[in-house]
Amino acid sequence: MGALIITSLVIILAGLAMTNVRQLSRHSLAGSVDWIICLQELESANHHFELKKVERYQLVLRDQQQQRDYQLRIRDRLYLRAANGGYMPILSGVRGKYSSFRRIDQQRVYIEVERTNGRRDYGIACFAKAD
Repeated sequence: MGALIITSLVIILAGLAMTNVRQLSRHSLAGSVDWIICLQELESANHHFELKKVERYQLVLRDQQQQRDYQLRIRDRLYLRAANGGYMPILSGVRGKYSSFRRIDQQRVYIEVERTNGRRDYGIACFAKAD
């Protein structure tokens, strides 16, 4: 009887541990995926963004195909703002004052983002060469 109770407890605890591992993996992967998608969107061949200006909380980008300027800003989210108004959120859950852009060279920018959950994401976005 005692062995049955102990075996049951071990099975229950193992099941709980596996559930926690799955949830942690899913949460960790979701955070990585949205950051990777963010960087891929910035470097997308659909836009051919050229880097015009770099400030701590803002980039000025030129869409070479549509010949329009955009601002990539960091506030409570990372978002792309058009000169004529309107914006497109790129990444949400950002702590703006703990995030920044830093120019590496004529085409590349180091982006550091702190998320509201405390996670820090880093990456280098490489933009198109100027025509």
